[in-house]
Amino acid sequence: MGQWAVIAQFGRGEQYVTEVVARVSGTREDARQALAEAARWYRKPRREKRREVYRLPDGDSHLLILQGAVTRMEITLTLAELVYDSADPAADEAGGPVRPPVDRRPEQ
Repeated sequence: MGQWAVIAQFGRGEQYVTEVVARVSGTREDARQALAEAARWYRKPRREKRREVYRLPDGDSHLLILQGAVTRMEITLTLAELVYDSADPAADEAGGPVRPPVDRRPEQ
């Protein structure tokens, strides 16, 4: 069983937002179910006219297009699997702390 997050990403130009929508403990299929559910309720506009949900080919991402009374918004919802958590060393997939790269430039 893994630890998963459903991530929403949206924005334009230099204004870009990444937000954790939900956290899931379970299998990839459990996480995919949470992703599909989030696409149906995430960020409801006040006067929603239309909601389109597209599943992307990898199955771990959805494109959400919201049409409100005045605005239109495109949001990507994606699954992310936890591979490291400093508060829980057991969650470390690689087996140890990540060390910074060594600078190997010759001295002048």
